[in-house]
Amino acid sequence: MIQNKKVLVTGATSGIGLSLCDFLIHQKCNVIAVGRDESKIKNLLDKSRNELKFISLDLNDFNNYSKIFDEMLAGEKFDGFVHCAGIEETFPLTMYNPENVKKIFDINVFSGIELLRYFSKKKYSNEGASVVFLSSVMGELGQPGKIGYCATKSAILGVVRSSALELAKRKFRVNAISPGVVNTPMTQKLFSQIEDENIQKIKEMHPLGIGEVEDVVPIITFLLSDFSKWITGQNIKIDGGYSIQ
Repeated sequence: MIQNKKVLVTGATSGIGLSLCDFLIHQKCNVIAVGRDESKIKNLLDKSRNELKFISLDLNDFNNYSKIFDEMLAGEKFDGFVHCAGIEETFPLTMYNPENVKKIFDINVFSGIELLRYFSKKKYSNEGASVVFLSSVMGELGQPGKIGYCATKSAILGVVRSSALELAKRKFRVNAISPGVVNTPMTQKLFSQIEDENIQKIKEMHPLGIGEVEDVVPIITFLLSDFSKWITGQNIKIDGGYSIQ
């Protein structure tokens, strides 16, 4: 009950977003993928037929979002939207300033709100569409040095609850997933910057070990499918037990 749906995916060139695009096109969905570096998704574009279309777009450029909906969509309508795009930065509080915080919020929160604003218009989406935002267990539990990142992931949960109520009149579902640490290029970058002792501590925080993208994608596709048609405004944790300790 996911086949033939048309889905918008941001952050599509890496990690969870890239894996999601791969899964969806194998489920015979049509995907419009948004990212900055087409070379990172070229292999997937080459092996897809017409199921996958890619638009290179910097999500900081809010004024160009209309290209996704007016040019790439070409008069059709979406059934789903997954906001995978996000950035993570680690700073001690003494190094934070409004510009640093805004940079993280622009991608993690404000871009999602603006895309949802477009997506929710009747000319761009079908009744009963599903929206999934990527939050994080850090949005509820916090982490030293990640005030900006944790704040954005908390904010996403507020966006989800409020928009789920507002868009229920069109039978939209809006939900969040909150992964723990997942083995993605972003995580590998983090691990390259910290000591082995700290890496081991992070791994030990997850009773089932850190996750793989394949552990997260099935939950997203479930939320996109008609099997989740009575689930909205929720935050589903996928964290290998991190949050229950």
